[in-house]
Amino acid sequence: MIRVSNYFAGVLVAALMFVLATPSFADTVTGTVRSVNTDRNEIVLKGVLKDTTYLLAKNPWIVLDGRKCKLADLREGDKATIEYTEKGGNMTASSARALRSASETNGTIRFVIADKMEIVLKGIVKDTSYHLDKNATILFNGKEGNFSDLREGDQVTLTYERSGDRFVVHDVRVLRK
Repeated sequence: MIRVSNYFAGVLVAALMFVLATPSFADTVTGTVRSVNTDRNEIVLKGVLKDTTYLLAKNPWIVLDGRKCKLADLREGDKATIEYTEKGGNMTASSARALRSASETNGTIRFVIADKMEIVLKGIVKDTSYHLDKNATILFNGKEGNFSDLREGDQVTLTYERSGDRFVVHDVRVLRK
């Protein structure tokens, strides 16, 4: 009987250590920017009942219309998505993506046209082509990558602007398992 209880205690300790060692994942919130305070390094999002303040972490990833920017570039009215962690009632943002004149879309890559720097996303009725800007950022699970790393079947989120009859992409985010 002592062996069983020692075994059980060992398993319990191992499970507890695993839970404590598992990193906490960030939550995501989407809203409209009420204000930006560069002196206090914070973004305030409009709320239905109350506005919420997010303090930016050290070296946050801030993007406006698919291009990396500074906190001061964001302004009231921008649509923002913030990744944050909450500790003791304080919201700490690790990244902020904002849209002012660009749009976002999600989809699956049907194929990549390397010589034209284009991505074709599968559509329900028809496929849609997106041309990558020469300075486009490509992120794979949050880490920078290259156009040549994109492949058929990748699930992507594109930040793009319409230029005439073309969609010009500034930011590609790929989530791979």
